[in-house]
Formats: sequence, C-alpha cells, structure tokens
Amino acid sequence: MKTSFNYKKVIIHLSLWLGYAMLLLYWLALFSDAQTALPHVIRVVIIHSLLFYINTDVLLPHLIEKNKYILYILGIIALIVGMQYLFKLSNELPIIRESLDQLRPRRMRFIPPKRPPFHRLLSANLISSFSILFISTTYWVISQARTRKQKEIALKNENLKTEMKFLKSQINPHFLFNALNNIYSLSFRSSKKTPDMIMKLSNMLRYVLYDSNEKKVPLQNEITYIQHFIDFQRLKIEGEPNIRIDFENADNQVKVEPMLFIPFVENSFKHSKIEDTETSWISMKFETEGKKVIFTIMNSVPKSAFSKDKTGGIGLQNVKKRLELLYPEKHDLKIETRDNQFLVKLIVDTK
Repeated sequence: MKTSFNYKKVIIHLSLWLGYAMLLLYWLALFSDAQTALPHVIRVVIIHSLLFYINTDVLLPHLIEKNKYILYILGIIALIVGMQYLFKLSNELPIIRESLDQLRPRRMRFIPPKRPPFHRLLSANLISSFSILFISTTYWVISQARTRKQKEIALKNENLKTEMKFLKSQINPHFLFNALNNIYSLSFRSSKKTPDMIMKLSNMLRYVLYDSNEKKVPLQNEITYIQHFIDFQRLKIEGEPNIRIDFENADNQVKVEPMLFIPFVENSFKHSKIEDTETSWISMKFETEGKKVIFTIMNSVPKSAFSKDKTGGIGLQNVKKRLELLYPEKHDLKIETRDNQFLVKLIVDTK
C-alpha cells in the first residue's frame, strides 16, 4: 500500500530534536561558551537520534510487535553497547576532544585528561541512553495505539457505509429469484429434493441476515454456505457440471470473518460459463495451517467472449478493500489468469 510522505511529522521531529539540542547547548554553555560546546552537542544529538529511530523503526516493530522479547532485549543491549562505542570513537576526533577539554572545570584544564577504562566509557552515558530508549518506546506505544484507533474508526465507518450494499450483493434478487424458480420447478415435478432445497435456501438467508452480523464465525459456516450455493447452481445446469471441491483438509473451527470467500465463488461461476459441461470447469479447495486459512479456487476461461449478467456480487476490488480493512498485513491474495484458467489464492492469518 502506497503512503504519502508525512511532511508534518518530519517538521515536528526536527523541531523537537532542535529543541533538545538548544537545551543541551544552553546547559553546557554554563561551563564554557556556546561555540566550544556546539561540536559535542551535535555529536550527542546525532547518536541519540540514531538510538531513538533504531528502537522505534527497527527493534520495536520487528521484534516486540512479533512477541520476540528475548531478541528485543539482546537487540537493546547491542544497541546501547554500539552507541557507547560511537561515543568512544568520536572522542578521538580533534574537534570533539578540544570541546570536551574546554568543558572540563577550569581548575582541571591544565591536568592532562586520563583515558578511562572501557567499562567506565560504557557506563558514562547509560542514564541518557536509557532515557532516550524510554522516550522512544513511549512514543512508539502511543503511536501504535493511535494508529489502531484510527483503523478501528475507519473500519467501523466503512462497515456502516457498505453493510447494506454488502448484504444485498451476497444474495441478490437475481440469485434469489433463480433459487425460488428452481424450487418451484422441483415442487411441480414432485421432486424429493424440494424440502431439502427449501431448507438450504432458508439456512442461506438466515446466515446472511443474522449469523453474518457476528464478527467471527467458524469456517464450517462459510463452507456450508458455499456448498448450498453450489447445490443451487447445479439445479439450473443440465447434466453434471465439472465442479471439483476439496474441503477435507480444513479445520472447521477456525474463526473467520463471515461472507469472506463467497464473492470469489460467485465470480468463478459467473465467468467460467460452467453450463458448458464439456469444456468448462471449476475447482476449489480449503486448507488450514494452524490459524492460517488457505482458499484456492480456479475456473476455466471461455475462449470466446460472452455476455455476463450485470447483477453481480461486490466485485474483486471491493473484496480487496475489505481484506485490507479486516486483515491488514495478515493476508495474501493472488489473482492471475494463465493458460485459459483464472486462479485466486487467498491466505488469511486469523490469529
């Protein structure tokens, strides 16, 4: 997902670092003049900014957010030691050495400075380093909380806008009328399938109107809805359509968002021209790996163009948008056409 450059954030950060530098310069100028203290202040601000942004942009999002706490602690230790080495190395620069010498108390400036051992160099800036780490961690936690809140608000607003459109699009009048007509034909022929199909249609309507209001539903509910949908599609096709399904390797108790997969099934039936049983086919499969749901559906693509009905589902673009809102950075959707077949593979991490 493309993100625009946040100029406001950059200006705020630059202003805060400039304010920190000015406060540090003012305090050090009490022991000497500002010009003498300036190189040391620049050195401190650069190293502390590195400490701040490595923690907020690398360690916290890649380790803490993924519950890798031990690696985060090791990373913090390595970061602090690395920062102390930067202080040690920069002490050898003539301009820094001269600045530090001038900042020593006047009565000690004529005594040659001694090189402290490494353990003292390591502990010299620990207080300031841990202060920067505390501030950067607090900043990251607040930023994450604000981002999550904004996403929740966006999701609620989006759901309010699309709820009615979404429900209408899943069992649209076109499908409902066809289902009723098929049931009427079965009853007219006194088919034994009639009661079963009436019950299936009733279950589908109940799932869409009531069960889909739940935030999460068992995968079995989604699979059952899809199976009923396929049964109604079979009724309007003469002969035995080439429809292959494999739902055996799925954990039916994994919780998913309702009505998540049916748009792909509707799209497959609409575009495969499945009524041509000799050349057209549809294949779909559900699998689970832990809490990951893997849904794969493929269908044949007719060589010649044909007229499709205009009363389709919510469309693949809206499905992509819904996935971005419901499973940000926790899904992988692949859609491609190759060798006269249309492929959709969706992996959703439901954790």
